Amino acid sequence: MQLSPKAKSELVISWFFALPAVLALFEIHTKFVAQNMHTGGGEQNAALFPRLLSCLLLFFIILKNISIFLEVRKGRGNPEERVHIVEPAGRKRLALIFGIFTAYLIGLVFLGYYAATPLALAALFLALGIRKVLPLTALSLGITLAVWYAFAVLLKVVLPVGRLGLYF
Repeated sequence: MQLSPKAKSELVISWFFALPAVLALFEIHTKFVAQNMHTGGGEQNAALFPRLLSCLLLFFIILKNISIFLEVRKGRGNPEERVHIVEPAGRKRLALIFGIFTAYLIGLVFLGYYAATPLALAALFLALGIRKVLPLTALSLGITLAVWYAFAVLLKVVLPVGRLGLYF
């Protein structure tokens, strides 16, 4: 079975999205176990939600890979006529978004949720093309406050405060 360039790029991109899920599962089974946060009820089990999301993401990636291989096996269409999944400009934007997300994860350690999240959201919205200051600020702060309210107030989840110790 010969994979077309499109099928190869689809496989690479799908497994590129598997990296965060694999990293989360690795963290759960190392750091969370060392801190005894992997067992217990809903309040004590900090690993349950990321574990469920990671497994769900990996499940969908596996389904996508199966569909890619089935399509290649059936030989549907001429692979050279199809449009590439990510054009060069899209690749740059994808790399930029991945960099922003990586900087956000590092920023959580130092700045905490309350400072890093609006900055990361503003950077993501800029990368996605929102240039007006009012919508950019409103979206960044609004989403940060909505997530804070849902997790910190309703679900009683302690959000990262970082080394600066910033919190509401």
